[in-house]
Amino acid sequence: MTTLPAEAQALAPPARACMVSLAGCRFAVEVRFSREVVVLDEYTRVPLAPAHLLGVANLRGNIVPLVDVRPLLGLAPATAGREARALVVEREGVQLALLIDEVLGLEPLDGLGRRADEGDLIAGHVARDGDATILVDIDALVAALGSPDDTMEVR
Repeated sequence: MTTLPAEAQALAPPARACMVSLAGCRFAVEVRFSREVVVLDEYTRVPLAPAHLLGVANLRGNIVPLVDVRPLLGLAPATAGREARALVVEREGVQLALLIDEVLGLEPLDGLGRRADEGDLIAGHVARDGDATILVDIDALVAALGSPDDTMEVR
């Protein structure tokens, strides 16, 4: 096994994030969890599903849940119609299509900070041009959505 010198380790590329807009706010998802952005022409609503589960969609033969994360992040729920734009994320074999308003681009994930009052689904925030971009904790999101307890409490 070889070990890189400290100089080479310091030159490792910084993490990057996919920046998206939700209800006029900027959010980020680490690129390592982001798979693609899709427009879902059709999705099927699921009877008696939790409010954040808008339905399921067929994405090239795979059934993917379409999730509105706005209420889980303290925002007003979306009014999704047909042709829903979504960021597909994957963590530990679980794929989710997160409903988004628009993609803002890819940016380095440097200067990440964390405030004590941030909720469980927030991994931190990045200051950009005087504006804060919130980094969504995909691990916590997948765990919260996979909870068998329908009364899950997300702070």
